[in-house]
Amino acid sequence: MRHWWQHAQHTTTDLLVDVDGDQAAASANSLVYHYRDGRAPHFTGGLRLAGTAVRTPAGRRLREVRITPAWTREN
Repeated sequence: MRHWWQHAQHTTTDLLVDVDGDQAAASANSLVYHYRDGRAPHFTGGLRLAGTAVRTPAGRRLREVRITPAWTREN
């Protein structure tokens, strides 16, 4: 199924990480521009990204990821 926006560009901030022993909380913000071929973006949104990484024998692995829409705007 093709979505009505057809294409999306995500611009994400640097990751903020807070390490606490074998666990780490990570977060960032993202702007998402939805557009169709050859046209300016027609829909823009802001996201809050957050998650938890844990230490495993294979290295740190994501245990949980949350993506929360913060705002949207039709252009």
